[in-house]
Amino acid sequence: MHGYSTDSGERRVVPLLLASVAIALAWVSSRILAVTHLFVPWWLDAPSSLVFYGALNALFDRYLWRNGLVSKLGLVRIPNLAGQWHGYLVSSFDGHEKRHHLVITIFQSWTHIVVFLTTATSMSRSCAAVIQVDDPEGVALIYQYQNQPLADAMKTMHMHYGTAMLRVSNGGCLVGDIMPDVTGEPSAGFTAVDRSAVCRRTRNPSIPRAQTKAPYRGSGSRISLIGL
Repeated sequence: MHGYSTDSGERRVVPLLLASVAIALAWVSSRILAVTHLFVPWWLDAPSSLVFYGALNALFDRYLWRNGLVSKLGLVRIPNLAGQWHGYLVSSFDGHEKRHHLVITIFQSWTHIVVFLTTATSMSRSCAAVIQVDDPEGVALIYQYQNQPLADAMKTMHMHYGTAMLRVSNGGCLVGDIMPDVTGEPSAGFTAVDRSAVCRRTRNPSIPRAQTKAPYRGSGSRISLIGL
């Protein structure tokens, strides 16, 4: 996974809170050692605030930031997008007439993320990303990717870089566009209608039929992902 930036101010506040808790734990452990008359070797710096902070930071980055209570307290505003999303993609290359099935797999921690997008002919992987939470139009995941055609892809397809945007709707839907750098305009959009969380290890997630929508006729493609 690679790091991602955000416009949320939580990454300035949470480390201070973790440091305060680490100092408190170090003080408590020192008192326990003094009362119990326990001694540690000279080469072991215990109790150490840095050790407690490192453990707390790793625990928060991997697990605690997803906790519902942490979100209710307002400590974390970054959405948890991790999971496997199934849906379809419509492209301007075929006049938006055909839906191409796709799978988007997102691995995410509080500070790192990676996005894989797979179709029948290619696979892309993110290389840089930002999550915007203060956008008036809603939470958005914007990332740059590298796309690699699969072995059975058309010979006209080549490796390329591009930018994708996924926007989170109120109904748990992600709608987005893909902009390859080779064209300078949106050329692919996707819609996913099921999300199976990776933490639940869903092996065969069901793919319900997409909701009927007006056809997208812009110079690109439309993506929407609905999380269940």
